[in-house]
Amino acid sequence: MHLPTASSFGSSEATEPGEWARRAVRDFCWAAAIILPCALFSALLTRLLGPLSLFWPANAVLLGMLLRNPGRATGAGWLGAFVAYLAADLLAGTGWLANLWLNGANMAGVAAGYRAAARCLPVGARRLDQPRTMLSLLIVCLASAGAEAAIGGAAGPVLFGRPLLPSLLDWFHGQVAIDILLLPLFLTAPQPGSARRLLAELWPSRRWHFPDILPVVALVASLALAILLGGPGVLALPVPALIWCALRYPVFPTMVLTALLSTAQLFAIALGLLRLPDINLLYINAMLSARLGIALVALGPMAVAIVNAARNDLLRRLDHVARYDHLTGVLQRGAFLERAGALLAELPAAGRPAAVLMIDIDHFKQINDRFGHAQGDRVLVAVAALLRAGLREDAALGRLGGEEFAILLPGSGAAEAWMTAEHLRLRVAALSLPGEDHAGGTHLPLAGLSASFGVATCEAGLPQALDALLAQADAALYAAKAAGRNRVESAAAPHAQTDGVRASPAAPEAIQAV
Repeated sequence: MHLPTASSFGSSEATEPGEWARRAVRDFCWAAAIILPCALFSALLTRLLGPLSLFWPANAVLLGMLLRNPGRATGAGWLGAFVAYLAADLLAGTGWLANLWLNGANMAGVAAGYRAAARCLPVGARRLDQPRTMLSLLIVCLASAGAEAAIGGAAGPVLFGRPLLPSLLDWFHGQVAIDILLLPLFLTAPQPGSARRLLAELWPSRRWHFPDILPVVALVASLALAILLGGPGVLALPVPALIWCALRYPVFPTMVLTALLSTAQLFAIALGLLRLPDINLLYINAMLSARLGIALVALGPMAVAIVNAARNDLLRRLDHVARYDHLTGVLQRGAFLERAGALLAELPAAGRPAAVLMIDIDHFKQINDRFGHAQGDRVLVAVAALLRAGLREDAALGRLGGEEFAILLPGSGAAEAWMTAEHLRLRVAALSLPGEDHAGGTHLPLAGLSASFGVATCEAGLPQALDALLAQADAALYAAKAAGRNRVESAAAPHAQTDGVRASPAAPEAIQAV
């Protein structure tokens, strides 16, 4: 918790009193808008077991939102939350003493969880994208619930005539269970501001197939079977279905399903639908035991979802490293040949033509010699980005080696392919980068860059091997270099397509041919 200061607002504008006041009002209203509906829901609708709510999500929701938006944890934000807590209990008919005491416990628990998260969950680790963060999250939940129980549980003997130990345990078990179920939702949710992104996370594929919904069907069936059978052991009955969900779906949908199932179990117990034996051992009754057991059982599927997501992310990164050039970000030679070959094989059946472009940066060795290899790398990166930006999404672009690139254009005939190559040639010729003379240390603009292009095409409906097209395009590329560079040559008609094409203006002496 911290009070708002000019530095916490992150800009010089925050030093203005008017801007400070507007920010304070926004933080106050933001926190109040979060807490008021959650607290009202619990206070008015879910007080089924005496003076304390069966399901009190407000504290976990506030803590999760503050962890996602630490810039809102200002004095005004905390004040807005406290006022909303008080207002909700006043509307529910709670007296002032109980209102201040219980909501002071709520605020203390959220503050303790926030401080624990600052130590256990640095900002970069709050996405729960690594398995070890689940242990840190459990520590945060225990710290939050412990602080709440220490203050709120002490109200039991004074306000409600309950023994101290059962009151402490009731508060602690209830809050730690809710924190375990709800906090992962906020830490794994997609970034706000995009409903489409949230929908994409909940619904990863626009076209669902029956196997995609089988884990959810199994989850619902396991809950129904648990209600039918009854007994303490049925609380773990949905675990296999939850693990199936964790292996099948992304992390956030799995967290949503886990929270929904656990909440449904809690209410099924409270309403008598899920029968448990009436036990009372060491001040632990059936409801306390079930509430804590449901939350702890949910930790397993949550951890499986995070481990599976981390594994899939690692595999994606390894695949990217294996397939994409680390410098330019385009496909490596082997990956380009694989992708281009697969695309080319599909075109004859569809009756579509194809074209291959070979590109070579002119005088690239002299750029390295004069300006250094670091500047040469910058040229490669800039040219690759320029080529990628000038292509359709279905085109395949790869770096074959050194300063040589290749492009497959599915569906492009000879005229369109040549126009594409000419367009890219002009864009390369217009490229200018700041440079430094590697030998003399003088700063010179690296202008006059150019590239030569070779084009080869295959007609619609006529299958042709990729190797043959690459060889034809490579021969056309050599013809372009022999004819003076900075030009486009076609393998089908080496000079017919280049009538009227002029080489770009003479390059500076720094990169002229020797």
